[in-house]
Amino acid sequence: MFEYIFYGSLQRYVPIFLLLSFNLYGFDYHLKPYKISDGIHCFFGLPSQVTHSNGGNMVNSCYIETTEGYIVIDSGPTYSYAQDAYRLMEKKRKLPVKYVINTSSDEVHILGNEFYKEQGAIIFGPEGYKSQLKVKKSLHLKTLLDEDVLEHTRIVPINRYISNEETLMLGNTKLYIKLAKGDNAHLYAYLKEKKIVFAGDMIFNNRMVSLKENRSLLLWEKELAKLEKLDWVDIVSAHGYMTRRSALKHTKTYLSLLKQEIYSAIKKGESKEKILKTVTLPSFSKDRLYSFWHKKNVLNAYKELKEVSSKSTKFTKSNLSQIKTSITAKKREEKNIDVSSNNTLQYRNFSEAIKYAKANKKIVLIKVRSTTCKYCDQLDNVIATNNQVRSILDKYFEIVKLDADSETIPLNETVQSTPTLIFVQPSNKKVLMKLPGIRAIGELLEVLNEAVKDGHKGAYLKP
Repeated sequence: MFEYIFYGSLQRYVPIFLLLSFNLYGFDYHLKPYKISDGIHCFFGLPSQVTHSNGGNMVNSCYIETTEGYIVIDSGPTYSYAQDAYRLMEKKRKLPVKYVINTSSDEVHILGNEFYKEQGAIIFGPEGYKSQLKVKKSLHLKTLLDEDVLEHTRIVPINRYISNEETLMLGNTKLYIKLAKGDNAHLYAYLKEKKIVFAGDMIFNNRMVSLKENRSLLLWEKELAKLEKLDWVDIVSAHGYMTRRSALKHTKTYLSLLKQEIYSAIKKGESKEKILKTVTLPSFSKDRLYSFWHKKNVLNAYKELKEVSSKSTKFTKSNLSQIKTSITAKKREEKNIDVSSNNTLQYRNFSEAIKYAKANKKIVLIKVRSTTCKYCDQLDNVIATNNQVRSILDKYFEIVKLDADSETIPLNETVQSTPTLIFVQPSNKKVLMKLPGIRAIGELLEVLNEAVKDGHKGAYLKP
């Protein structure tokens, strides 16, 4: 299935600046639920930092419908967010929220708790939530958001702290909840019957991994290995839109390479300062928030690995050989960009694209740009210079290109930022997804490959 689902593009992508609007529910988050499976829907957060204009909407929140009521995964960044989400849940089916699972103790995951608590919900969270209650004298989000957006928003005590594992039953639904090893601030939930994992911050996709100071890289890797062995098809992270098994790859690869390069540098006797400069992992440099998080990740990983290596780690020629082989392979992958083709893609108007897509079993792709958009230029350059991208587009898509400043977007669609890609099912002209902000080779290839792999099979986005 398409692993990228609309509403704010991926954490690497250009932020969608939502209009600040106040109504009965306070700040309007423009939330839209996306179906993952029968009875399971998610609101996908924006790929940006918290800003005044987005109200802190940068985390994914999901709800599970059971015979007895809803289970909510992560209550969101504010009281208003939870209100907005519940209003949309009630539109689908008027049920109470019985339980809320906080996968993290970070503010953007938990600040909708008070709204659900007022509705009578029982709230679960990781053991580390307790420290939030003890040390938080003021919300960090108060420095980032307007006071009106944070109305009624505060950190409240929860009902049950997860210190290891628990099983939650509601109606005929059984949810397994597990605290992630490596720190006490993260957990994940497993819905075995639906083969879905709500991974929280166990994985990051479409944005930079964040290895915070008190989180163990080594234990995180071990937890990922355990998670990978579970029987699941879909995985929903706290940030990003990829939901299939390949969603694990980004975090797993990043942590592995980070460990290997730092270990190798420590063995060579390099200083912390040099390691901070040289361990850059350039293949991840296009990730959104790379400049904000990567150096912090290197520093935190260095502290842990330096301590471990000084105590017990023995480097052998075999170990170093494996590390060098892995790093060399990654560098080869980074260079795998072909800019030699001069072939041009066929662009059509919308009606022609629909006709040809129907006839050739393709997907219609509307590429929307604006006149003075530098990120649109970057996307155009990727399409113009990369053979692999162009080959996929030519084989599997009928493409329409539009300028939002001077042309009308078909199907009464609107865009809030450019560039935006709109994928349309030609048989019924249904919009399958809208993705703002894509502009780099890696992210575009991920989107297109998954569209090819799963979009033609129907899956949960089938019309």
